[in-house]
Amino acid sequence: MAELTPTQAALLRIVCTVAWADGECSTAERELLAEQVATQLQGDSPNGLGDAQLEAFLAERLPVAGLDDLVTQLPGSDDRQLALKLGYMMVRVGRRSPAESSINAQERVAYRHLVELLGLADARIQEIEWAAEADLPKKEGLAQLLAELTAGWRTPDDGRGPAA
Repeated sequence: MAELTPTQAALLRIVCTVAWADGECSTAERELLAEQVATQLQGDSPNGLGDAQLEAFLAERLPVAGLDDLVTQLPGSDDRQLALKLGYMMVRVGRRSPAESSINAQERVAYRHLVELLGLADARIQEIEWAAEADLPKKEGLAQLLAELTAGWRTPDDGRGPAA
């Protein structure tokens, strides 16, 4: 199992804090977190962060106000930019249902707070968000998109028509 540097640990805590801002860390958020930890924080190291270690970070459930201290632990501009990218990716996949907007309200507040704390230029923020959007997992075809768009329209066919 790999040991994280203090900067990597702060980055991971930032992303976990944003993920938990709405009181829930969904399966999609957990999968994205595991993938991004492997690629962004550890460079696909064979001695990557184990599931138990990742769950320990997720279990901390820090309040959004904790972002203030965590951001001070990011020494460089590259670290701050990575925090923004990972935070953005987390809020984009954190939607609870297809009926919600693409970013739920609580996570939007946490993300906006993170953006303010990072102090990056607006143009750079936009570039990072575009890059993050391009790196997000893509829909797996029309069937998945339709399933998301129609979620909640009907319960399993009970013969009574649309769900109320």
